[in-house]
Amino acid sequence: MKMKKLGKRNYDLITSGVKVTGTYDPEETYFYFEESLYIDEAQEIWDFMAWCHKSEKTFGWGNYEDVFAEWNKVVVNA
Repeated sequence: MKMKKLGKRNYDLITSGVKVTGTYDPEETYFYFEESLYIDEAQEIWDFMAWCHKSEKTFGWGNYEDVFAEWNKVVVNA
């Protein structure tokens, strides 16, 4: 299932890990919250975080849906 929005819950989970590690790299951050993810969203969130890390994209409470939408466009056009 393709996620249309990241959602506040997932944003909160991701940022909790990023606050600890200081990076969006899922290799370092993902395990802080992976057990709290819904199984059907887990791989997509990993991929989104990897894209953020690779492209040096960051996001906050005001633009996380915009950055997720940008990632969705990149994935769809890939």
